[in-house]
Amino acid sequence: MDDKTVHHFSHEHGLSRIHVDEECWQLCEACILPIDMGTFLRCKECSFALHEECARLPQEMDHPLHRHRLTLKVKMNINEGFFTCSVCKQYHCGFMYQCRHCGTFKMDAKCASFTEPFKHITHRCPLYLRLENHGANTSSYLCCGCHQKYPTIVATCTTCEDFSFDFKCLNLPPVVRFKYDIHPLYLYFDTEHNKKQLLEKRQESYSWCDVCEEEIHENLLFYICFDCRISLHVKCILGNYPYMKPGHNIKVEDLNIQIASNTGACRPMCHKCHSLCRDKLVFKEEDLCFCSLTCIRYYL
Repeated sequence: MDDKTVHHFSHEHGLSRIHVDEECWQLCEACILPIDMGTFLRCKECSFALHEECARLPQEMDHPLHRHRLTLKVKMNINEGFFTCSVCKQYHCGFMYQCRHCGTFKMDAKCASFTEPFKHITHRCPLYLRLENHGANTSSYLCCGCHQKYPTIVATCTTCEDFSFDFKCLNLPPVVRFKYDIHPLYLYFDTEHNKKQLLEKRQESYSWCDVCEEEIHENLLFYICFDCRISLHVKCILGNYPYMKPGHNIKVEDLNIQIASNTGACRPMCHKCHSLCRDKLVFKEEDLCFCSLTCIRYYL
């Protein structure tokens, strides 16, 4: 192994540190998000790749979100081939931190990387972990990023009143690439501070999504290009299952499902709801196509 080869415990081959270009776009095996900026680690013999920050994940860790020590699982050791993160409640196919004592507690790589204070690209104040006991009244417990009722674990600002992100929004990539724009798109949240920055850049307001052509609510998180004035809903750029990997096989009840990219010119029809599969991913079982895991479960 030469001096430029990196050996990582999660992979049997040597990895090279390379810079992203248009020809080497890949998904990170740890967090399943695209590797589209900066440098990353890529296998010399296969398609395995890691963000540099994901490659630094420890094999064991103590985390404030759980009372027991957590162990990193790089190979999926559950029959379903995917898991639901106990913190952000999202489906994942990547690396998993698991509690050996509880058995049921599972945390994805992004949630495990949370440290206090947390600096978010859309907010000028640091964010801190807070555990909520909602009780009977949950009407006021809404995530500022998506306006959905958040679970008990949030990151909150101690300076700004009623500012909190759930971990689903907290883990959104700060910068993404869009195939129809040469510039990066940045995660944006409409605050007075951010409005001032837009005015300084002489940008107009961002009211419509350039993918679905529907209105963007400026008090929710969305992605913008400061150069081209392109704006996108979070789901329109990342999809409904941003941490599920194309080409990965999973098991849902009794069906063996393959996750596939839905990038063809013609959209398949969902076998359950009979609607076009419009998401970035489609779920296949032999000749059957499904637009979501929900449709698969209702089909059964």
